[in-house]
Amino acid sequence: MADFASIMLAVSALGAGAAASSGWTAAVIVPNTHFDGLDAGRADRMIRKVITATAGFQAILLGVAAGAALLGGARAAAIVAGICAVGFLSNVWTLAPRKEKAMAGVRKRTSTQRAVAVALTLIMTLAALTAALLAAFGI
Repeated sequence: MADFASIMLAVSALGAGAAASSGWTAAVIVPNTHFDGLDAGRADRMIRKVITATAGFQAILLGVAAGAALLGGARAAAIVAGICAVGFLSNVWTLAPRKEKAMAGVRKRTSTQRAVAVALTLIMTLAALTAALLAAFGI
C-alpha cells in the first residue's frame, strides 16, 4: 500500500505531465495542422482561440500539481508548477484584444502577439515537463 506522500507526488507528476502535453498540442500540433489546411487569417484566429481556451485548463492542472507536490513534500516541483500556472495564464493577457489604434496609414500587426503566445507556451511546456520530473523524483 502506497503512503499519502507518494500518492500526492504521483498526482503532481500526472497533473504537470498532462499540462505539458496539452501545451505541446496547443503550441506545435494545432498550428502545424491549421496552417497546412487553412488560409493564414483563419489559421491565426483558430490558433489564438486554442491557446486562449487551453490556458485556463493548463493553469488548473498545474495548480493541482503544485498543491499535490506541496502535500507530497516536493517543494521544487511545487514552485516550478506554480510559476508555470501563471505563465500559461499570461497567454490570455498576451492575446487579449488591444484598444490602441494604429497610426494613420500604418497597418496593425497582430501576428507578433500570436508568435509570443506560442513561444511562451513552448517555454511553459518545457517548465511543466520539468515540474513533472521533479515531482516524480520527489524533489
